[in-house]
This record gives sequence, structure tokens and C-alpha cells, in this order.
Amino acid sequence: MGQMLVDLTMRIDRVPEPGGDAFADEAVARVGSSFNILHAVRQMGVPAAHGGIIGTGPWAAQIRAALADDGIDHIGLTDSSRDSGICIAMTDARAERTFVTVRGAETQGDEHCFDALNPSDTDIVHINGYTFAHPTSRGLLAFLERYRTHRFTTVFDPSSVAAGAEDRLLDAIVAHRPIWSCNYEESLALARRLGLSGAVLEDAAGTCAALSGRLDAPVILRAGASGAWLSAAPGERSVLILSHHVHAVDTNGAGDCHVGVVSAELIRGASLEDAVRAANVAAAISVTRRGPATCPARSEVEPLLNRA
Repeated sequence: MGQMLVDLTMRIDRVPEPGGDAFADEAVARVGSSFNILHAVRQMGVPAAHGGIIGTGPWAAQIRAALADDGIDHIGLTDSSRDSGICIAMTDARAERTFVTVRGAETQGDEHCFDALNPSDTDIVHINGYTFAHPTSRGLLAFLERYRTHRFTTVFDPSSVAAGAEDRLLDAIVAHRPIWSCNYEESLALARRLGLSGAVLEDAAGTCAALSGRLDAPVILRAGASGAWLSAAPGERSVLILSHHVHAVDTNGAGDCHVGVVSAELIRGASLEDAVRAANVAAAISVTRRGPATCPARSEVEPLLNRA
């Protein structure tokens, strides 16, 4: 249910001062955001569908082509009045990134934009915290209120936005009780927003367990090369599920890969711990490749998973 837009990436020496100029030797346009997650699901051999809004125009056409190439259905709305958005990502000589996002159709939904989505009990629904920052949040709130009681599983990636969300949105997603998946920085911001402080936030293990208790839900805390901390149930100590060590060349999209593989493995019937273990391996392979949608095929993951 997240946003899908086109990432326009370029490498420059430095970000120019206001009124200045910068030159790039090339610019690469790739479909990103929620596509990275759905691509990871498809790489695991699991069917996937996009329930977000797609616009009408050249950027939207590129998104539709990428979905078709991966065999991903679009079951959400089409906005015929505006194009989908783009994110301009500039990477300078120090490897620092600067982003400018042009908001498009994916951000402009109303309270009815997700009315047609009716997940079955065996589905996994993915929600992204960035939705909280746009008018489409009205539709997300309506969806969460419609499914106060549900049997399907929701995986929620709060991103860097959810900690600053309106109370009613944050309360609604907490009441929905999804599986939460975030990195350490996001987990700290979320914990503080929820009133947690002190010794429980001194390390990733404590933060993961404290969040799980406060949210009354499972929490996955992605820890990069170390793997991922998992608190599978409130009141349980968090455990570190180790990663497969590699030489990373590009970490862009690794979190999306992880979330997608966790979702796919849960559909395949894996336990949450085994799903995180498979996601760790897939994300490790993905960072050895350049680009955002670099999740490996399941046939590449299985040998390393069996060895582990």
C-alpha cells in the first residue's frame, strides 16, 4: 500500500550553492520505493500486488512497465489528472546523498483511495510510514479503522516519518498490531515518541524488546552487517539473528529487500525467526550489487541459508 515513484540518480562532485551549477556524467532512472519491496517478494517466488495510486504520464508509464516485467498486478487506483512522482537523488564525492522528491499521484489520495482493497485472511499487507506524510494518509486511516479486527498479517516499516505522525494515525497503526520492521535510528525515534527512555534504550537489544512491549507486537530491528534483532512477542527478550558477512558496495534498498523477503517467507509458511534469517541472507547478497532493487532470487539465498 506504499508509494511507488521513479528514482532519478546522479553522481556529482558536490551539491551546488543556491544559484550555482553542478555537472553529472549520467542520470539513471529506476522505479523505486515500494517497488523494491514487491520485487523482493517476487524474487522469492511469491505473488504480489500493488495497492497504491499510480498516475498517468511518462513516469507512471515506467512504473507500469516495471510492474509488468516482474508480474506484479496493480490493484490500486489510477489518477488520470497527474503523473506519478520522482525522487532526484544526488550523491557527491563524499558519498553523501541529497534528495529532492517531486510528489505525484501516489501522495494525493483521499479517504476512499484504499476502499477497493480487501485482503484475504492469508494475505500479507505491507504499509510504509511515508504514507503518513501525505494526503493519502486519509485513505490509510480509513483502511486501518475498517480493519480494526482482522486475520491477515500486516508488516509495517515506520521509516523516519512515523515517529512524527499525527496522534490519530500513530494510534491507529499501533492498535492494528502489525509486525514492525525498522532500523536502529528509526527505532530510537519511535521509542522516544512512545514515551520510552532510560536504560532500555542503551542498545539495540533493549530498544527492540522495549518497543515490542510498548507496541504489544513483534518488532524486527534491522542492524545492517550484524543481522537483525527480533522480539517475536511482547515480554520476550530480543534475540540477534546473525547475517551473512559480505563486502558491501551499495546499501541502497537493503531495508526494502529485508522487508520484502520477510513478508514472502511468512506467506510461504515460515516462522518469523526463519523469515528474518532468510531476509538477512537476501539483504546481505543485495548490498554486493549496485542499485536499489537488487534482491537476489530464492535459488541464490537457499544455499547460504542451508549453510548457516
